[in-house]
Amino acid sequence: MVRFPFLLLAVLSLVLRATTEDADTWTGWPFFTFHTGDWQPPRLALGDVGDNVDPGRIFMSVRNSNEEVGTAPTIYDNNGDMVWQGPNEKTMNFKQQRLHGQDVITFWDGETGVLGYGYGSVHILDTSYRELYTITLEDHDLVTPTGVPRESYIDVHEHLITPHNTIIVSAINITQADLTAVPGGGKDMWVIVPLFYEIDIPTNQVLFKWDAQEHTDEIPLSKSKESFWGGETQAQPWDGYHMNSVHPMKDGYLVGIRFLWGVYYVSNKDGSVLWALTGDEDEGDFEMDNIRFSWQHDARAYHESDTSVLVTLFNNAATRSHEDGESTALAVNLDLENMTASPLYNLNDPTDPLISRTQGSFQFIDEPGASHMFVGYGSTPLIKEYDQDGNVVFTAQYGGRHAQCYRAFKFPWHATPYWDPEIAVEHQDNSTTDVYMSWNGATDYDSWALYSVPSVNSSVENGIMLATQERTGFESHISFQNVDVKYIVADARQGEQILRSSPIVPFRP
Repeated sequence: MVRFPFLLLAVLSLVLRATTEDADTWTGWPFFTFHTGDWQPPRLALGDVGDNVDPGRIFMSVRNSNEEVGTAPTIYDNNGDMVWQGPNEKTMNFKQQRLHGQDVITFWDGETGVLGYGYGSVHILDTSYRELYTITLEDHDLVTPTGVPRESYIDVHEHLITPHNTIIVSAINITQADLTAVPGGGKDMWVIVPLFYEIDIPTNQVLFKWDAQEHTDEIPLSKSKESFWGGETQAQPWDGYHMNSVHPMKDGYLVGIRFLWGVYYVSNKDGSVLWALTGDEDEGDFEMDNIRFSWQHDARAYHESDTSVLVTLFNNAATRSHEDGESTALAVNLDLENMTASPLYNLNDPTDPLISRTQGSFQFIDEPGASHMFVGYGSTPLIKEYDQDGNVVFTAQYGGRHAQCYRAFKFPWHATPYWDPEIAVEHQDNSTTDVYMSWNGATDYDSWALYSVPSVNSSVENGIMLATQERTGFESHISFQNVDVKYIVADARQGEQILRSSPIVPFRP
């Protein structure tokens, strides 16, 4: 994969897009195509890549800003090559997690574009990509903007497996509230109220439910920073909260509410607020040491003790109608004895100031404070990796100006698919035949061995080796000249070990 200086990425994106405009695709973005399957992941245009980039793999679900279309969950390597692409559905929040001590991948899929929210389910897959569980939420007390019930009410914004092997999911309810304390509001106005649930994974049984409307004394809508609009009808409720993250803690949950510029520690006993960290210096429970944030996403907690906790978040500092400054990735040390907050990181790229008006994520790839950090810029189609000193070591742009990714991550994912590799044979002329091989999702193989076999019912043991080929990106290629065989098969190998064989296919028409 060719790498380009970052200042050329915009030009490169236009060039790539121009080469694909005539293709039959819903995006019009620069995208990969392959001979061995119909995958079409967005291309990653790489900036300068440092020598010490974390070796993990990049997890993304790219979609169009009009929210009518989206791509399948996709894994990339540091060269920008696709590793795996999943089902071609509207997916979001794709990541690696741990369940019962084992690595899994999870993603949300469903109906998007519902007032900035959605209705769907969460899929949990193992390291062979078999689906272990499908998480759904049935709560018939929830009201939708249209009044039409949904099969599952899980929202796009959050799903997170807890250390005790349950899952937290978010949802919304459309209801009426007294908004006379809100400038422009009135009585009996329609609002979007956020909720979250902790669910038992095998049974889908709800173990805990938190409803923001039950805690308006501690989290009042009168403190919302979002301008009032709508609210007169059920179909156009006001979104004054916009909860977008929930993270488990020892005695409860860390809840991020974007339009209040607030991160709240709520109790797992009665849902009450134990403390609040806010970007507004006149609110919250902490004395802030040179810290300010607004319109944030993806609040997380690390290294929690009785006396301190590390909180991270993506500081958008902007919405579609507001702009407070540059978007940054913020890590804050909270002293719970003295109730002070001090910055550990406030990451930005001084050569590339960015504003992300919606979405975004901030991840410690490994141990907080001692590992690289991965930042997804949400509605701005860029991802960056920073080292421990806050230096940029990796940058990539994806899609075109309408592309966005709710959250982007990097994980040490290793997988062996339960399906076979793919092989495709294409004849250029009477003497030249091109063969292409891929194994969607396989992470740990390094070469291919190709064999001729006498029939479709043959085995590799009955075959004659024609060639070996080093793995190159997602799809490897080898060209044969004047080879006359009936059938061909490819083995994916790690060293000399055969991992799995492709189907046997005709070599000649």
